[in-house]
Amino acid sequence: MVKYPKNPQFNSLKMRTQDPFDWQEGCTQDPSLIYEDGAYYAFSTDTFGAPAGLQIRKSTDLMHWEYIGSAFDLENSQAAYKNGTATKNFGGLQSCYDWCVTDTKEVGYGVCTRKDGSMALWSPCIRKGSDGKFWLYFCLTGYFGGSKSVIGLAKSDRVDGGYTYAGTLVQSVGGWVSPNALQPYVFDAEDGKLYLVYGSYGLGIYLLELDPETGLRKIEIPYEKFKNKKVSTAKYFGTQLASGSVEGACIRYFKDIDVLENGEWVKKNYYYLMCSFGSVSSTYSIRVARSEKPTGPYLDMNDNPLVCSTDIGTGSKVMGSFKWANTDLDYYCPGHAEMFVSADGKNMIAYHCRTNYFINKGYSRSSNFHYLYVNQFAFNSDGWIVVNPNRYAGEELLPVSREELLSVSDGKYEMVVFTQGAQPVSAQRVSLNEDGTITGAYTGVWKIMENGDFSIITDGEEYRGKAMPSWHDTQKLSGITVTAMGVHCGMALYLNSNPKFQ
Repeated sequence: MVKYPKNPQFNSLKMRTQDPFDWQEGCTQDPSLIYEDGAYYAFSTDTFGAPAGLQIRKSTDLMHWEYIGSAFDLENSQAAYKNGTATKNFGGLQSCYDWCVTDTKEVGYGVCTRKDGSMALWSPCIRKGSDGKFWLYFCLTGYFGGSKSVIGLAKSDRVDGGYTYAGTLVQSVGGWVSPNALQPYVFDAEDGKLYLVYGSYGLGIYLLELDPETGLRKIEIPYEKFKNKKVSTAKYFGTQLASGSVEGACIRYFKDIDVLENGEWVKKNYYYLMCSFGSVSSTYSIRVARSEKPTGPYLDMNDNPLVCSTDIGTGSKVMGSFKWANTDLDYYCPGHAEMFVSADGKNMIAYHCRTNYFINKGYSRSSNFHYLYVNQFAFNSDGWIVVNPNRYAGEELLPVSREELLSVSDGKYEMVVFTQGAQPVSAQRVSLNEDGTITGAYTGVWKIMENGDFSIITDGEEYRGKAMPSWHDTQKLSGITVTAMGVHCGMALYLNSNPKFQ
């Protein structure tokens, strides 16, 4: 008998209020997580209305979060940065500020690093360093949509700060003449090497090797050397891993993945690159490619390298905008996902997601509220990541039997099938029948193996994935979820049991 999760009593999603300590999961963009002393800490991009300095939230269960403050103490810091005197105080970010500072007369809108000494830090990556300190990789940019940016490293003896600047890793100028020094993520390779993967918007994703002892570049190269043509673009900015409108990259190594090849189960080791495609406000989706080497090439299931042009591209689409049936709450523009392993050994992703709920209810004119979500993921029989579309509720990834799959909701399910386009997808009603057929909005055949591996064929495509117990918050019921990936199309398919369908 499958062990189903209990009602996690998720916090109600809130709009932005004046007090960030009231936000809980709300207003969280570009999350990065670390586990320390029995709790998880989520670092995220500065959001309007909260003190600058990278937000920090805390949770003991990955389901309920509280805002606890900022990583950098930037209170009353504007005068010092404006006057160039914040070299050793207020986080010591003076050189980063000086690089990115932008006159509002120059751009006119979206300025993040202003001449008055204010700034907005973005896209943190938090990890425990080899020196026992906490290493916080951060980025700063001149203005939204621009490429005048910098990636730096700050360190602290405490996970919750305060952090102090330790060095710069990469810088980029405006005008989109080079890779954009934004959205850093640092990962460990199997051989002990340490890498930075970064990049945003039109010039793609890049990889740089770091020094595991310091956390800074393996080979120190000041930007002036590149500017004066003493070193090449590849030497300074690193190796390109993906091109186009790709950002929010995360790479993680997984060993001994069970893959079915020619009827036999074999063990495989892969580096998985998870990133986001398209516009953060309208077409965002989460994509995955993989490689046997940390330096790539990272390919999708059709052996195509990662590339994106606005809202379409290659890579396995593990999540896009969608909505379950009979609910006003949608998952809109999920992105900037980070893969991690929980303290109890579960494979998880943390990501931000919007919703149109407040617009549709007339409470807001914007969907510009990002929420912190955490979901569990698995690997299908081809070794590709398949994400449980339901928020994590403490469930265990246990095999589901054929009998339970049919009986939990009398075979009644709602199904989401993604396409290459960015349009939101609404769930449709289907029935999984005893004879192995599917009827309803989609037709086809299905089967499940003893280990929970699931196969469904519909519209000429086979989707392979996993069946698992989950909490269906829109129904306020526990049930069974199937998450699968198309063998040829590389698009995700979700099934949620729904006994309320008639």
